[in-house]
Amino acid sequence: MLSFATTVVCSVVVCAAAALIVRRRMQSSGKWTRVIEILKAFEEDCATPIAKLRQVADAMTVEMHAGLASEGGSKLKMLISYVDNLPSG
Repeated sequence: MLSFATTVVCSVVVCAAAALIVRRRMQSSGKWTRVIEILKAFEEDCATPIAKLRQVADAMTVEMHAGLASEGGSKLKMLISYVDNLPSG
């Protein structure tokens, strides 16, 4: 039991050390800074107010229900489908 615990502890220490080494190399290479810049720009460009997201979600819900209600009733193409039998295995 003691050797198993020792093996687990050693494995955790080795993994932590490897993660630190990789992180330091990425940060020192300058690529990490560029990645952070790209992510920040993406976050700023994609910022959408919650009210606008709710409007989009509501409009999609209306269009989906209209598409399921009748053929050609919506701009969204919906396939009327259902599950007859659930898989057994």
